[in-house]
Amino acid sequence: MQRAERDLARARLAAADPDAGGAAWTAAIAGLRQHSTPYHLAHGLLDHAAYIATRGEGALAAAAIAEARDIAARLGCQPLLDRAASMTPAGTRVSA
Repeated sequence: MQRAERDLARARLAAADPDAGGAAWTAAIAGLRQHSTPYHLAHGLLDHAAYIATRGEGALAAAAIAEARDIAARLGCQPLLDRAASMTPAGTRVSA
């Protein structure tokens, strides 16, 4: 789980580099799916949604938000539901 979280942190740092950012996010989300908890995966999906929305991929961002919202609903985790709700359908944050 710590490696998955490390990869997520690396993806966040690589987000500024258009050449490395996408691959880092792909690896991070795959790691979270395999080695982490649903809660952490949902947060990673929301982070990824915010990133891909800035790249003009609103449909993919909306899909990641929807998956995170489904996870949050299954967990009954209101703070995670609130975070997902604070993001527009295009995948960008409205409020922090």
